[in-house]
Amino acid sequence: MVISELYSRARKMLADGDIEDSVFDATCIMEDALGMTKAELVMRGADKVSEETAERVISQCEKRLTGYPLQYILGEWEFYGCGIKVGEGVLIPRADTETLVDCVLEHMKRKNITAPRIADLCSGSGCIAIALKKHIPDADITAVELSGKAIEYLVENARSNGTELRYIRGDVMNGGLFSHFMKDSEPLLLDCIVSNPPYLTASEMEGLQREVAFEPSEALDGGHDGLKFYRVIACLWRELLKDGGLMAFEIGEQQAADVTAIMEKSGFCDIRVIKDLGGNDRVVCGVRSAQAGEKRS
Repeated sequence: MVISELYSRARKMLADGDIEDSVFDATCIMEDALGMTKAELVMRGADKVSEETAERVISQCEKRLTGYPLQYILGEWEFYGCGIKVGEGVLIPRADTETLVDCVLEHMKRKNITAPRIADLCSGSGCIAIALKKHIPDADITAVELSGKAIEYLVENARSNGTELRYIRGDVMNGGLFSHFMKDSEPLLLDCIVSNPPYLTASEMEGLQREVAFEPSEALDGGHDGLKFYRVIACLWRELLKDGGLMAFEIGEQQAADVTAIMEKSGFCDIRVIKDLGGNDRVVCGVRSAQAGEKRS
């Protein structure tokens, strides 16, 4: 079999199986299996393919037909220009989440903060922390993640991308983690807390797309109304922010008003809602207000 024949077969398999982006998925699988770009696949279409490679491509297409995520099949996905290794047990990075990174980078640039202290809560694969470290080399970034499997990916991704991060395995709902942010009995206050927490509602969890159902439920489930993590993080972790420090969340498309209200109640000001490239509300951010905090206490 030659490359062009295998390529056609892969595309047809996925199209016949109602894979929405069948051409894209087939191309990614072929590029990965043969170590070629799309242009090379076309230019070298008459080259023969080994039986082993052909079997690999067909096997991966069959796996994709079950709904198994393309990103897990490939084992790596790009996020903000970084190669992020992924697999079962860790959330797949989405392009929409790059809006969250943009928000933090814009804030640091506007405030002229070149060496911020940042905590990335519910870090998962570490994609957000790694992207921030790549663009702010002098930042001191701590990634917090509960899942042992996700921590393995986080550590490997930091290593493979040449970024030095601190990481903590723990539950962000537990204030006991604050002990990791102490020095000489004094808190090491943060310039920024960033988080893409689990935010799906109970009803959304019941109706997951088949691809998403392969991802870890603990990285998706935000409680009955999807807001559990926002309530706790905004109230609890606010205490580790410097006055004027930024808290930035990724949100679900319909959560902007609720998360804004949660942040207002927790003493944040200058709250903004930022849309992703698709025009959907994607990020809610605000800064810690010392005055508001004093009024609450």
